Amino acid sequence: MKDDLGALSVVLNRSTETPGRLSGASFVVKENIDVAGNVSINGHPKWAATHAPAERDAPVVDRLLDAGARLVGKTQMDELAYSLLGANPHYGTPINPAAQNRHPGGSSSGSAVAVAAGLVNFAIGTDTAGSCRAPAAFCGVFGFRASHGAVAMDGIIPLAPSFDAIGWFARDIGVMASVGEALLPETAENAELKEAVLLTDAFSGVGMDFASAAADPIDALKASGPWREATLGDDFFKAALGHFRNMQAFEAWASHGAWISANSPTFGKGVEQRFAYAAKVTADQKKAAESFREEARKKIDALLGSQGFLVSPTAPFRAPLLTESEETLDAKRYQMMRLFLIASFFGLPQISIPLPTSDAPVALSFIGRRGSDHALIGLAQRFCAQMKKSL
Repeated sequence: MKDDLGALSVVLNRSTETPGRLSGASFVVKENIDVAGNVSINGHPKWAATHAPAERDAPVVDRLLDAGARLVGKTQMDELAYSLLGANPHYGTPINPAAQNRHPGGSSSGSAVAVAAGLVNFAIGTDTAGSCRAPAAFCGVFGFRASHGAVAMDGIIPLAPSFDAIGWFARDIGVMASVGEALLPETAENAELKEAVLLTDAFSGVGMDFASAAADPIDALKASGPWREATLGDDFFKAALGHFRNMQAFEAWASHGAWISANSPTFGKGVEQRFAYAAKVTADQKKAAESFREEARKKIDALLGSQGFLVSPTAPFRAPLLTESEETLDAKRYQMMRLFLIASFFGLPQISIPLPTSDAPVALSFIGRRGSDHALIGLAQRFCAQMKKSL
């Protein structure tokens, strides 16, 4: 398989030749997911040098192989999955096929690029704080973050276990659904999601590029069923961002602090700063974050109701340019986190849907109740069919 975009870290050819719902489909997995006989390099050469090859496949890999899919490689990622842009100072930045002068998004950068470039039918990533949703939006493909705990994370290197979740990418919504059928538990909630809840906070300050691309799809969504507008408020987002950052950082240091202290790895500037912060977060700060989340979850549950789903931009802007400054990129990361934390903090499923555009991609997202993964993908299928008819 030819890869001119820097998406792949290793080329494989694994299949069980078992007939299944994914027969004939090819896929790749992110470099923090174990594949037997390969070191999961986790986006860093020193990690690769200090860890042994995996003895067995991660269960998520087994399930996809058992469903008939063929594993053809592993993909590049941001260092230790602790970034959102896709830039890696050790292995390079995979080229965004949809906008080669822009970042591909991370940390599941290579997975999204492989799908967007047509190298594979689908790709598996992980999403802690937007690591599947950002690259899906930036590369113009479908991206999904599963409910926290819906798909087993065994055999996958953790970052912040309270938020880590499996996600996947595809160019076709039908393939997204087939992967979901292979991975998601049959016991997941299947009640239909019928009421669109437009989160006005999320739409404030979006660029004209998104507003223009999203206007007709949102009008069609409003015309297709019940909808309402809702707001969480600046005070909520300010508090939630602070607590989310502390809890993620505390867990990231618990996951990797001992290895960092023992091996003194060199990180890119952003990741280095985040781990330096993580080393200082206290148990009391984590406890405060847990208390906030427990109380705030009631507000999110009330917002969704019994049949609601949140509607939001996936990201508030197109992929940042490769030439943008570190300061600008950091500010944009903060803007993205405002949107990504809702699903991440509260363990909710989210699907990113690429919107028709003649320029760099933008995307719309639906967020459902925890456990509504199947229903959310079904909703996206109906929405895409509706949009295809109206184009």
